[in-house]
Amino acid sequence: MGGREAIRGFAVQTLICLLDSLWESRQWTAVTLEPDSDNDKVDIYWEYADGSTVAQQVKSSKNQISKGYVVAWCRELKDSRAADKYQLILAGPIAASVLDDAPFEDVDVPTPMSMDTLALLDQAITKVDRYLTAKSIEPLPLPLRESLVYELVARMLQAAIRGKCMLREEFDGWLLSAITASYPHAVSQRLTSNCAVLWSVLEIAGPVVASERAFELILPLTVVNGGASTAVAEMFLLRVWSTNREMRYRPELVVSEKSEEEYSMRRRLGRPFGDFAITPQSSVQQSVLFVPVQRPGYEANEWPEGDCQVELFVKYAAQAALCSVKRTTIMIRRDEFSVLTSHRTRFISVSNLDNHLSLL
Repeated sequence: MGGREAIRGFAVQTLICLLDSLWESRQWTAVTLEPDSDNDKVDIYWEYADGSTVAQQVKSSKNQISKGYVVAWCRELKDSRAADKYQLILAGPIAASVLDDAPFEDVDVPTPMSMDTLALLDQAITKVDRYLTAKSIEPLPLPLRESLVYELVARMLQAAIRGKCMLREEFDGWLLSAITASYPHAVSQRLTSNCAVLWSVLEIAGPVVASERAFELILPLTVVNGGASTAVAEMFLLRVWSTNREMRYRPELVVSEKSEEEYSMRRRLGRPFGDFAITPQSSVQQSVLFVPVQRPGYEANEWPEGDCQVELFVKYAAQAALCSVKRTTIMIRRDEFSVLTSHRTRFISVSNLDNHLSLL
């Protein structure tokens, strides 16, 4: 084999490894290109979450690959005893009998790949977008996808030269660090889509200064982080409005959930609201006390009876703008105003259940 053919064969092998890496459904944990071994039959060595292993050999040729060669290669690969399962990956034209009669020697022979490295690169550019979409990262511009693929190929080649095992976490880290550096909006979008704020009840209370008359509000909030990175919630904002008024509420304290206690006691024992982190695959619960914002253009006095619209927003540290959590309508009745003098609180549901029931 000449030098040009050897380079092309190694490039095909690397691109095939990359394409297999980008199958999100494959729960691989590590991969090694050109692993150190007593023989040269294994080109790619895969390790999976269930503890199983797969050894692959890649053979490429611009000439037709006969069944005789395939059977011999499969036998040699199986005799290497390198893994639990074996695959012979072919690139280029093959005899029809290869597909008709496979597998050989218990070695799987998948549908052949192209020998055209440009075609393999195009496949990888398409698959990297699907891989990232499965991780809740929004679609990337084509030039960025191309540069990501070329960087991954370069890193894989570097690892292959040393026979280095590449962990799945390392592979994902390359992608995320490259995206963060060149297109941070995609990662902030990922953070937003991986975090959810659960909110179903509004607890109303009388203000500290009775003459101000505007309700104070306690929102039991649960922030769930289903992503792989720690999220930081910096701020919440509550918008309240009706036909003739507009109000804004900001968080002031984190208070206890013990609604049976006198409200003034809960308020006195509360701690100031501040940034908080939500680690991956976890949630944080907080009962947040909101007070009206005193600013020109916004009301900060007694609420009217009747329907009020409420909308909750959250601001994450990795995100430039506020994100809407929920918008709903609540009914303020005369009974709600008892909190202005009772030193107790009342609960109002902010569930959208009635809206869904109306669709049935």
